[in-house]
Amino acid sequence: MFRPRVSLPSVWRPRAAVVALALLLSACATLPQRGQIVMRDVAFPLRDFRFPSGLRVVVEQDARSPVVAVVAVVGAGGSSDPGGKEGLAHVVEHLAFRSRHAGGPSVWRRLEASGAGFYNASTSLDYTSYETLGPKEALPVLLKLEGQRLAAPLAGVSPEVFAVEREVVRNELRQRNETGYVGQVFSWLNAAAFPGGHPYARPLAGTHESLSALSLSDAQRFARAHYRPDNVTLVIAGDVDLAAVEATLRTNLPEAWVGTGAPLALEARLPAQPAAPATTPAQKSVPVFTAAVPTPEVYLSWVLPRGFDEASAVQDFVRATFGQNLWGAVRNDGDIADISTNLIPGTRASLLVVRVRLSRGDDPTRSAGKVLDQVQNAWVQEIQPGSVLGREFDFQATRRQVVTGMVLESEDLMSRTERRALLTHFTQDVRSYTRSQVALMGLAGGKVTDFSYQWLQRDRVRMIVVRPGEVPGAATAAATLSADEEPWTTPAEQVTPSMTAALDSPVQMLKLDNGMEVLLARRPGLPVVRIGAALGGGSSYGAKSGVADLANWGSFRESWFEGRPSDWGLHATSSFQRDHLRVGISGTAGNVGNMLAMLAEQLDSTRTSEDVVRFYREQVLPWRQAVDSNPELLAERHLQKALYGTHPFARETTGADLAQVSWTEAEAWLKDVYRPANTVVVIAGEFDVKEVEGLARKYLGGWSRGKAAPVATPAAPALPAVSSEATVLLSPRPGASQAQVQLACRLPTATPEAEARYALMAELIHNHASGEMRSRRGATYGFSARPWLGRGGAAHLVVEGAVDAQRMGEGVSTVRRLLSSFAKEVPEHALERARRGMLASQAVSFISSEAWVNALLTARVRGFEPDTVTRRPALLQTVTAESLRKEFEGCSQRLVVSVTADEGKTLPVIKAMSQP
Repeated sequence: MFRPRVSLPSVWRPRAAVVALALLLSACATLPQRGQIVMRDVAFPLRDFRFPSGLRVVVEQDARSPVVAVVAVVGAGGSSDPGGKEGLAHVVEHLAFRSRHAGGPSVWRRLEASGAGFYNASTSLDYTSYETLGPKEALPVLLKLEGQRLAAPLAGVSPEVFAVEREVVRNELRQRNETGYVGQVFSWLNAAAFPGGHPYARPLAGTHESLSALSLSDAQRFARAHYRPDNVTLVIAGDVDLAAVEATLRTNLPEAWVGTGAPLALEARLPAQPAAPATTPAQKSVPVFTAAVPTPEVYLSWVLPRGFDEASAVQDFVRATFGQNLWGAVRNDGDIADISTNLIPGTRASLLVVRVRLSRGDDPTRSAGKVLDQVQNAWVQEIQPGSVLGREFDFQATRRQVVTGMVLESEDLMSRTERRALLTHFTQDVRSYTRSQVALMGLAGGKVTDFSYQWLQRDRVRMIVVRPGEVPGAATAAATLSADEEPWTTPAEQVTPSMTAALDSPVQMLKLDNGMEVLLARRPGLPVVRIGAALGGGSSYGAKSGVADLANWGSFRESWFEGRPSDWGLHATSSFQRDHLRVGISGTAGNVGNMLAMLAEQLDSTRTSEDVVRFYREQVLPWRQAVDSNPELLAERHLQKALYGTHPFARETTGADLAQVSWTEAEAWLKDVYRPANTVVVIAGEFDVKEVEGLARKYLGGWSRGKAAPVATPAAPALPAVSSEATVLLSPRPGASQAQVQLACRLPTATPEAEARYALMAELIHNHASGEMRSRRGATYGFSARPWLGRGGAAHLVVEGAVDAQRMGEGVSTVRRLLSSFAKEVPEHALERARRGMLASQAVSFISSEAWVNALLTARVRGFEPDTVTRRPALLQTVTAESLRKEFEGCSQRLVVSVTADEGKTLPVIKAMSQP
């Protein structure tokens, strides 16, 4: 029982979260001048609780949507693993989802039943974080659940469950996970960068050997040592009643985690005087590893000072700008195809990482040298007045983009909550989030240059090379629960009001005289605006294979009369898809006019040139040709061909196709696609509708080009003939210890009503396939399922996952068995579980203006009316079990199975799959 007489100290903090950049927002007759980032002041009220137990709870009010975010930070990560038991913190994180309290269902099932639309966790060097997004009315349930999970993360976990989840972690180690990296890469990087004996030098995620040696008692000892209230910070943000939240906390958190008496005085988690970060001696040779990468990759890393304090703002700045300063290396080295950057913060040191993808990997050291040349050039200050002024101008432009990026990120409730939780935990100062923003805004160019000269020198870089191949000895052990410990036999909880109200937002449509369609979705709450444009076409459009891909890669904006995005700190985006392409621009609300002017100029002046195409052929095409032989890419091509036959959507461009396309053909494709009547624009965010309508008509309406009609829409192809036998495809991947499995089927022509059915089909398969193959068997990191809908109504469903090679047959058989079962009957309780999961996920996904831009563009590309987005909750609720059964029946009769695996190991299983 909680003791009502205990008084929890709290502090009201009326201003926090996003710092005002400029108070210039007003009704202006002209657009803001270059260099002006215009937005109103923003403040999120806070309450800060310090419990007698040592637990810290921060609550932030953000009522933009009826959603709450709950983030718990535990001050123990991979560096806390005992020697020889690397990966233990990560395994405990996994097991915490499978804990069961007071004989009830697992945390995983309770999260789903609560209406949470997003839940995940991650293990880093010094912390483990648990993140949840759910409807606001679920906050008491989420707090009770989180309190129990933190207090007893392994409650009810049996040795059998432990063995299964350990194999899940081992499968994660071997494949690309949410980071986009192969799981083992970070361990190799840390070992190369930090000296032996340093806590960061050990494998963060463990090795197959260390994971195999772990026991349930190891996990229990780790949880007892680190999952303590004085080692945890909890942050709650969203549509929260600050006046009533104290009672909610008292009622739902475990009594021991509240405590009695005065607040516990905690020791500092970051030393006042940080120690100089240690690194390894200069490398005499470069370590070379093998992993499941399509072409060779080089990783460069620098050990930097610690993160999580105000001084680390300069690291955030360098991370945000590093990538754009390195692209000169692509021009100077014929083997570099792509460069990306990452920053891994820690309490003892941080690690800046540059990932370089190569076409052939003929001389990785030479390619790395070209990148390091650009690192040096990026921060050199020439002692000439013109050069110094030019460098300062570039720095100010970059800083504007970094600061605006900070504001845009703040619109993401989960990102902001997690950032606040991490900074508050390690600094023990609830104001640290705002202080980090102020520090970032106040950076001077000289400080960034001094930092780079000190920490980014060539002699401080450490390098590893990762070549394509398989990791020997990585097969997992068989571990299967005898039965599902928690079968879903009862209907799910009722749909909450927030699940259906989250999309209640008016959308206004404008039809401009030039044929362009503009949608306005006003979303007040944060002074940001995002604009997206979708143009029909994509990689499948064009008379010649490869022309669309080359045109898209080689396209550039020829005219810059309206300015560059960096002039106002704006962020430009683009994407290229099978049936359309997108361009976008985002920034602060007061600069919406600048954004529209620049978007109009970009659309009007996009073209390519012979020089750009020549560069592509010399620098990028070799990488494309090398990737063409990648087994997973070959498997995707074969699958699309099996699904769509001769339809344009079966087209998958190869390097050979690209080599045959001329720059004039690419230029003609751009002129054909870039026309107003082929374009839909969505403007979402905080703005005055009447003002923005006038700006849209002025700038976008002035674009005149091409035919007064969209490009031709491909007709939906006829469905394949039904068959009792599946079409089976095998793409050999010699030596693979995992098999990439895909099961797909064509679906009838898509409508808004059909799309709701297809989405629920994917949710049903995902729930049951992952439950069987991951939670019960431990044979995969997970299965995903998704429908794909294209222009003209073409649609298909694909289910995929990476399965241990020895158990590939189990994986395929499990999914086929599920499809056959649902073709006979879709149980009502399974449908209600899937429906509620979809509604919950949808409700928490529409907090940001970016989500509205993407959803509305997707609807219009598919030919659906804009109100399809706001009607989707209703559409999902009208789907019946019988309508789904019929869809599954058709799917199982048009099934294509694709396997990418070692041919020798899987051929007998493949032959058996061809049988009905």
